[in-house]
Formats: sequence, structure tokens, C-alpha cells
Amino acid sequence: MKALAGIVQDIVGLFVDDEGLAVAVLAVVVVGLVLAFGVHAPSDATAAVIALGCVGALVVSVMRGRAK
Repeated sequence: MKALAGIVQDIVGLFVDDEGLAVAVLAVVVVGLVLAFGVHAPSDATAAVIALGCVGALVVSVMRGRAK
């Protein structure tokens, strides 16, 4: 049973290894949802915010990891 729990933790760790990155991407997606459904922004603007926000979150995460 401990082996199965270890395997599950490793699999979850693949997706949520960097909690800061996961939270940042979720925040970007929420901003995109607000733009799309709350403000009714054009889809091009919403797509740009999501794409650039996710890339920005990734760059910040890499820089933080590099500094460690």
C-alpha cells in the first residue's frame, strides 16, 4: 500500500511540483475567464492575455528556480 501511495504522490508531483507556477497559471486562466465572460472582451485580447500570462508565469518560475 505504501508503494501505491508513493506512486500516486510521484504522479501528482509531476503536475503540481511547482505550486507557485500552478497558482499563477490558474490566476491567468481566471483573468481570461473574467475578460471573456465578464467584460466580453474580444477573443483575440483574451487569447493574448492567457498566452502571454502563461508564458510570463513560466519565465518567472524558471528565474526563481534558477536563483535557488
